[in-house]
Order: sequence, then C-alpha cells, then structure tokens
Amino acid sequence: MSAAAQRVAAVWFEALAEIGGVPGNAARSRGLLQDLAERFLGACGPDALRERGAAAGRALVEGDYTQPEAMATSITVLDYALPQEMARDGRMALFSGLSMGYANALRERTRAEQELIRQAVLSAHRTGEGRFRAVFRNAALGIGVVDGDGRVLEINERLARIIGQDASTVRGRSIDEFRDGDDPPEFCAAIRDLLAGRRGHYSAEKRFTADDGTVVTWTRMQASTVRAGDGAVELLITMFEDITEQRRMNQRLLYQATHDSLTDLPNRTMLMERLSELLERARPDERIGLCFLDLDGFKGINDTLGHEAGDRLLAEVARRLSEATDPQHLVARMGGDEFVILVPRSMSSVCVTDVAKCVLATLAEPIELDGRKLSVTASMGLVERPAAGAKPIELLRAADITLYWAKNDGKARWALFDQERNEREVARYALSQALPTALEHGELFLEYQPIVDMADGRTYAMEALVRWNHPVRGLLGPGEFVSLAEETGVIVALGRWVLRRAVADAAAWPSGPDGRRLSVAVNVAVRQVHEPTLCDEVADALKAAGLPPELLQLEITETAAMSPGESGRPALETLRSLTDLGVRIAIDDFGTGYSNLAYLHRLPAGTLKIDYSFVQALTQPSPQGHGSAEAIVTSLITLAHACGMTVTAEGVETPQQARILRTLGADRAQGFLFSKAVPHGRVPEFCAGFPVLESLGPIEVPKQPKPTQPATT
Repeated sequence: MSAAAQRVAAVWFEALAEIGGVPGNAARSRGLLQDLAERFLGACGPDALRERGAAAGRALVEGDYTQPEAMATSITVLDYALPQEMARDGRMALFSGLSMGYANALRERTRAEQELIRQAVLSAHRTGEGRFRAVFRNAALGIGVVDGDGRVLEINERLARIIGQDASTVRGRSIDEFRDGDDPPEFCAAIRDLLAGRRGHYSAEKRFTADDGTVVTWTRMQASTVRAGDGAVELLITMFEDITEQRRMNQRLLYQATHDSLTDLPNRTMLMERLSELLERARPDERIGLCFLDLDGFKGINDTLGHEAGDRLLAEVARRLSEATDPQHLVARMGGDEFVILVPRSMSSVCVTDVAKCVLATLAEPIELDGRKLSVTASMGLVERPAAGAKPIELLRAADITLYWAKNDGKARWALFDQERNEREVARYALSQALPTALEHGELFLEYQPIVDMADGRTYAMEALVRWNHPVRGLLGPGEFVSLAEETGVIVALGRWVLRRAVADAAAWPSGPDGRRLSVAVNVAVRQVHEPTLCDEVADALKAAGLPPELLQLEITETAAMSPGESGRPALETLRSLTDLGVRIAIDDFGTGYSNLAYLHRLPAGTLKIDYSFVQALTQPSPQGHGSAEAIVTSLITLAHACGMTVTAEGVETPQQARILRTLGADRAQGFLFSKAVPHGRVPEFCAGFPVLESLGPIEVPKQPKPTQPATT
C-alpha cells in the first residue's frame, strides 16, 4: 500500500467518521478506503478513473456507507486529498463514476428493502394493529397507506417529517392535498390510474415543500396497489426514500462538470449544450452570434510572473467579461486564455461587433497584480449568421478561424467571419497540403523569361519561373503557391527541385550567334538561404548538369540577404560561399524590404534588380509627378553602380518605360515588352536578342561612374 493512498484514505476515513459514517469494524472500513484510494491513484486517464469510481461507489454501499451525506462528503474530501497532478477532467470522470455507481447500488439495495417493507406492511396491516405500528415505527423509509378512494389511512413518523406535518393531521385527508405545485401532469395522472386499477406500480421523484415554503425535500417514491377479492383497489402503499442530499450532490457534480473551477464561468461543455439547445429551438428567422477571444501574449505573463499570477489575471479577465456583456449572453472559458461569448438571438453583425468593442475597451484598462499594472490586450474572432442550419462545431470552428485572422492582422483587434475569405483560406490550405504530392507526381514545371541587355538588345539570361499544373484548378502561377510553400516549409524541397531542373535545362541551351551562352537565373527563398546544405546542393546541381558556375545567377530578395537565420547570423557567409563557387548573386525586388544601404555594399552581389512597382511608377500619374519616380530609380541605379553592381529593371511593359530606364542607366531589363515566360523548348528562339530596343533611340550615358567588378567585401 503506497503512502499516498494511506494519506488519502486517512483523511477520507476521518471525514466519514465525523458524520457518523463508519459502519461495523473500523479496521475493515479503513482497509476498504485504502484499497479504493490505491485503485484511484493507479488509474490512467478519465475512462479508467470513471470505471474505478463506479466500482468504488458500489463498494461503499456494500460496505454500508449509506448515510445521506456519505457521497457528498467523499467527493469533497477526495477533491482536496487527491494529488494536484490529477487532471481536472480525470477528477470529474472519477467523481461522476463514483456518484453513478453509488446511486445505482443504493437504488438496487433500496428497492430490495422496499419490497420487503411493502410485504411487511401488507402483512402487518392484515394481521393486526400492534404489528402494523411496529413496522411503521422501525422503517427507515417514509411509508403511507391510502385507501381505494385516495384517503390517507396511515403514515409513519419518517414520512411525517418528510412532508413537514404531524402524522395525526394527515390521516383521513385526500392525497390530492399533498400535491406540489411543480408535480408534472403525468405524475397526477399516474396516481389516478393507480387508484382506478389501471396500473399496479409506479415510481417517480416527488418533491415536498413545507407550509412556509422554505424546506424542500426530494424523495424517490415507489407506489403499488393491493387489490380486494373482487379486483378493486383496496390499498395503495407508498414508500418514500429521502434523496435530497443525493440531488444536492448531483447538482454539485453537474455544476463542477459544466463550470470552470478557476473563473467560475461556464466551461466548454456547458457552452456546447447551450449552443446546441439554442440551435435546435431556433425559429427560422432567428440569428446567433459567437465571439471567440484569446489574450495576446499571455504565455509571457505566465513565464515571467508565474502561473499563480497568470491564474489571478484570468480570473480578473473573466470578471470583466461578465460585467461587460449582457446578462442574456453566455460567457464561457474554453481553457487556457481562451473565452467565448455566446450572443443568442442577435439582430445583425452589429450585435457581435458592439460586444467586441465593449470587451476590448474593458480589457484596455490595466490590471494590477502584485503591485504591477499589466496592460492586457486580446484578439477576437466573430461569427454572426442565421441559426437555421448552423451546427455548434462549425460555429466554433468559424470563430476560431476568424480569431486567427485577427491575430495575423496585428492582434488587439476583432475580425468578422467572411465566407469568401474563408473559402480562399480553405483553398490555400488545400493547396499547401497538395504541394508535396505535386512535387512527387511531376505536376510542377518551369518556364523562362528573358533578361535583356539594354545596350544592344541581346538576351543575357533566362529567369526560371515555376508553374503548377494542378489536376483540378488548372495552371497556377508562382504567386498562388510559393508563399504557401514558404509558410509550410515545403519551399526547401521545392527550391531544390527548381534549382536542379533549371541548371539541367540551361546546360542544354545553345549559344547565341556571337558564341555567348545564356545564363539562368533561379530564385532562392529566405528559408533556403539559411539552409546549411544550400552551397552543397548548388555545387552538386552544377556538377550533375555540367553547367559552368558563372552561368548560374541566384536571385535573393533583400529580406533574405539581410535577415538573420536560426543561428542569429545574416546570410552573408552563405552568399560569400556561393560566390566562391563562381555563382553570381542578384539582389531581387530591391526597395521593397529592408533597403539597408549601409549593409548593401558588403554583399557579394553582382546585380541589383529594381522592383516592378518602381518601373510602373515611371509612366503612371502621381501627386508628385513622374519626376519623383525617376529620382528614386536614378538613386537606386547610382547606388548599385557605386557598389559595383549592374542593374536589372523588372516588369518593363512599354517602350516608354524601356526608354526612360535606358536613359537613366539601367543595364538590363525584363518584362512583357520582351516576352512572357516560355517553355524550355522555346528558349533557343531568344538567343538572337530583341530588335525592339533599336527603335528606342541612342543611349544617353549617365555621368556617374560605373565600376565593372562587383564588390566582394
């Protein structure tokens, strides 16, 4: 027997002893409780605890622990004495099983005793007055005998105490006088059927209220008829077991099962029951709202101030939520720092947004803990829709999804569920899940867009752009799935495939008329830059394809080039290792990320690519006029040339844009003016270059100096 089980059993035994609940031999009682405690402590999981609790309830009845307070006392003591490590759901399962096992065993025992008493009462009634009185006086149950007309012939003292009246004042009165206002119609009908002989037995729970209305006793009634020789009902014998304490215990268990022990708010179980009930009873025109709330940064409070402080903060949040909402709303704690506000019979989405605004304003007031004033914010996901056709799980899921939107949008705010946005999110999720399989099944392929030399129109390189031939959605561009690959981590495998495929394709391209070979440009994502195997993968791909390293240009966004990896160090070391291989580096989409000018000159990059948004601005009207766009592009070109880099302009679509860029000093360009991306098989068509540049006029060479070698330090 473990020391823990002995401690639990000792406290349990003492508590039962205080209510006079130690039947028979004390040592035997201690042994029973120790055995039960050992079984509780050895159970794993709620199901096992529920099963052992039911067995323990039966054992208590068999051990004669049948006092009305025995079960309530046992649950109170066990909740206190059991180790704190036992999870709340496990405790509730144990107490539920204990209560049900005890109640069922006690009911079976009571029924057997009641039948013996009924037979004894019937025999005593027929045998003689003295024996009849003796049975009544010694019975533990309330007993009443009624004649065939419904008049009370006799009740014992126990029943007199139950109904709160003197036995002498009850005899001769109609049983109709003892009906409670809350007796259901079926109860009254059953009593009439018993007296009329239409049924022989009936059992039900029956409430008795004292004349002053203050004392309520709940009983379990068993009624049976005794017939005369002609078949008419001669007697109705009723027995009443006082179950008041058992009902209180059940109500307490029900409260514990449906309320959060920390905040005293309804829990998930009660929320789901109430939500299901509202949806089932909703009229066709009714609407319903749900607000899912999650505290921002709560983990940090637990980590810095401790879980005890975190619990007090949650209790204060619960109090504020209750005060900030309408009494008709149900505020529930889902667990952790998550709460849900149920808004029944809402009129429109304004109802839930008003609740959200009020709640966030209430939480904006600092919460004081241990002399500290803590600023607490929350994010909320709101759902408001017709109740018809709604399901509880779907409503909660929609609110949870919307909460995620609010978190992503910056926290400390609410977001309202939007079906179209949700469908887009679901579609994105489906794509992210299908992407690994697409790689395996060969659904991805590459197309190439030319990068053109602005001086003579020759094709300098082809940029590899990945496409997805989706079996259901058709052709998808990189903008529809590359970001998903980055979010899920699939980008590493995808990038590896693109690299090997592009290098292999480039190795097969023919040389141009002047004997110059085309380079291939491959995009590298942030996640790839920080992969320790990137350099080896590049080297292996070049070796496998037989492509000279100087014909490979890796395009890396300025965010990837300047952000630290998991080691906390920037990608500079990786980029230098790549240039040591002979690979050229280009900084892609410059001007849209960090734009860290002080860091730019340290990058071992040979090319800077100006984002298409700057190119488009060159020919679009703006409040500042075209001059401001030209000034920005001029500055970028000047900066790149000063750092020893060539400049490639992206998204060139019109001759006017090309003319301006060439005049400003851009070295190369790519865009629809020259060509959209084409399949690998069409690349040889572009080796001769693009005569479209001949119509742009002579180049006006800028005055700024332009070094020819890229910086390497």
